[in-house]
Amino acid sequence: MQKEHEQRYPKSSTLKPVKSRLVEGKILPPTSLELIVSDHCNIACRQCNHASPVIRKWNIDPDEVRTDLSTLAKVYRPAKLKLIGGEPLLHPRLEDVILAARASNISDYLHLVTNGLLLNRMTDGAWRALDEIEISGYPNSGVGDKIIAEARKKGWKFNTKVTLTVFSDFRYTFSKYPIEDTDLVRKIFAGCKIANHWGCHAIYKGHIYRCPQSIYAPTLAGKEFSDGLKLETSPDFQETLLNFLNEDAPLQSCSNCVGTNGKKIRHELLKRKAWADDLETPPEEMIDYELLEKSLIEYADIDDCRNVTKPRRFSMIYFRNKIQNLRRATR
Repeated sequence: MQKEHEQRYPKSSTLKPVKSRLVEGKILPPTSLELIVSDHCNIACRQCNHASPVIRKWNIDPDEVRTDLSTLAKVYRPAKLKLIGGEPLLHPRLEDVILAARASNISDYLHLVTNGLLLNRMTDGAWRALDEIEISGYPNSGVGDKIIAEARKKGWKFNTKVTLTVFSDFRYTFSKYPIEDTDLVRKIFAGCKIANHWGCHAIYKGHIYRCPQSIYAPTLAGKEFSDGLKLETSPDFQETLLNFLNEDAPLQSCSNCVGTNGKKIRHELLKRKAWADDLETPPEEMIDYELLEKSLIEYADIDDCRNVTKPRRFSMIYFRNKIQNLRRATR
């Protein structure tokens, strides 16, 4: 998978943003596409960059998944589809969502991201239809060795890769107050890894977004606008989409978001009512200016807030069994 990814998306040089490319009739994004499965979450991480602790409860309809991803699949092909939240395991019909995503043929690789606390809710059908489950480990969240060991045991049974990503730190992201200095907004956008290197496109309520943060920033700022592009089947949609994804100008949301250039803070679990307190901080006080200046002259691929546990290597038997399980899941 890694070798295929490197072939499709060569590493970028200093300061040169990674763009989506048109190859053999399909738009290839820099990395993955994210599907927002649920907005709400069962924990409240300070500075959650999807704002899950304060966003109203919502679950995607599996029929909407099939429609949206099938429409997009005609013109767009990510290396992987990430099913993300909120907390996806709060979705009462998660297996149907996963199977709908698989049936859309948007990508051969389905990757679910969860905090792991509700893994006992996962059906065998959901495990079987996924290629990877990534557990986001947070200090004091309650996910211990037993949960991780049980998940890896399940993963071995269903030939689904299980990875653990530990987050000991987060960075400031959102403010309810806008950045008035347009030059500073442009700098933040230019130095944002999400916008210019990771290419974290997201699907939400019939629209595609250039980053998940642009879904939530307007709500947190008390504004009514959308930075998303409505999914369509029109003949010129692919050209419109490619231009949209590769736009060099900051989004409207960028005035209320400091991207990946926020000051680093230790991870902390909060009560939901306390989560919004950080939104009162002026965005200029959230920025790590040393990091911002560094991000404008050099690019580091590593997210320094995360530590990924390398998955075990699998044999050819793994891949043979995975194909067999996928065929059974889609019958």
